Amino acid sequence: MNLLMGFFMFSKLFFGTTQDDKYKVGQVWEYNTRKGEEKSTLTIVGVEKHKKLGVIVNIYVGGLSVKNPNADNGFFDEIQHLPFSKEAMDKSVIKLLGTSPKLPKYKEGYNAWRSAFDRGEAGVFTITVKESIDVMEKTLSQGK
Repeated sequence: MNLLMGFFMFSKLFFGTTQDDKYKVGQVWEYNTRKGEEKSTLTIVGVEKHKKLGVIVNIYVGGLSVKNPNADNGFFDEIQHLPFSKEAMDKSVIKLLGTSPKLPKYKEGYNAWRSAFDRGEAGVFTITVKESIDVMEKTLSQGK
């Protein structure tokens, strides 16, 4: 029993995440996508509880076609990290597809967000995943 408790504490420290009743690290979800990105999925890479914001769900999104004038081919197909409120996730997801034992690359994006968040310079999305990708694409297009 002590070994099991020790592993739980180590995994919580190592991953810095907690679990939620609905969202768990490694879950792969179908979500309301943008037109042309119907095969896109999102993967839960972290779940945190914040005393003021509540549950924060950190995700990776793959299978995208986001216009980006800075990319070699003019597009990018993944977003390594986006933080969402639980309510925004509830409005975004359609169906749990399964659980992946291996998480996609997300730590660099997460660490950058986390540093800014801890300094009070970043927040979480309260709009849907689809809407946040639209905003990101619009912002990238204006920056060219």
